[in-house]
Amino acid sequence: MTYPAPVDLPTKDLFRLDVSGGAGGVGTTVGKAILEIGGDVVFADMPPSPNPDTWKTIEDIAAASGTKAWYHQLNVTDADSIPQVFNTIREEIRFPLRGLVACAGISGECDACDYPAEVFRKIVDVNLTGTFLVTQAVAKEMHASKVTGSMVLIASMSGWVTNRGINTAPYNASKSAIHQLARSLAAEWGHPQNVFPGRTPGDANPNLEEERKAYPPIRVNTISPGHIATPIAGAAIQRGLVDQWKKQNMLGRISQPEEFRAPVLFLLAEGSSYMTGADLRVDGGHCAW
Repeated sequence: MTYPAPVDLPTKDLFRLDVSGGAGGVGTTVGKAILEIGGDVVFADMPPSPNPDTWKTIEDIAAASGTKAWYHQLNVTDADSIPQVFNTIREEIRFPLRGLVACAGISGECDACDYPAEVFRKIVDVNLTGTFLVTQAVAKEMHASKVTGSMVLIASMSGWVTNRGINTAPYNASKSAIHQLARSLAAEWGHPQNVFPGRTPGDANPNLEEERKAYPPIRVNTISPGHIATPIAGAAIQRGLVDQWKKQNMLGRISQPEEFRAPVLFLLAEGSSYMTGADLRVDGGHCAW
């Protein structure tokens, strides 16, 4: 049995998308883009409610495009509450979940010799464990619905290089781990042959057809942004670091959240139907020097 590539599916059937970290700059921007192309979006983040002005804009976009948007409070580190949130979401949405953009992430600057262990753990817990818990919940729902899907995990160029001018060892380590997490999940969820330990490609398996029905492929990729002009960069701007960062990439500027709309949409939809376990660097050439 084969499954249609995303290009074979109408947009409205292709997407109900969950955006964790959806109240942040990149998450909000990407969610709006999904609404504009015809997909329903569930925004999920730590605040109990979204920013009223931002949410009004989102509702206007949804109304104009005939789509739906929901917001749910979600603590990505709370393994017990995540299934409860998804149970609620399941009762609201119109179409099966087919996409995830995992944006939730935090950072903190401190010299490594002085970095408090509890802060280090919190950053890794949100950025790495939180991402895993959300992907786990989404994969279970996709398997239960027997649909193909695509997940985009927001990593960072900091997973490839160390940023000059800021000491953020746990953030860098967590983003590097996101790359490997995505590769590992892509391997497990790409084909039922990969789901069952001890089985190697080519093994005789009379039940493979049924297993394919039970485990439609889920693609998992990452995006590694360069420096982004978001509120979180405010302190860096005050310290003059942005001018330094501009000189460290090939385009001579830092990015805007809107510049990640197309890359995320590409990884979610038909243009990347043969991509999984890959990382897309969108860093202005920073890592290519």
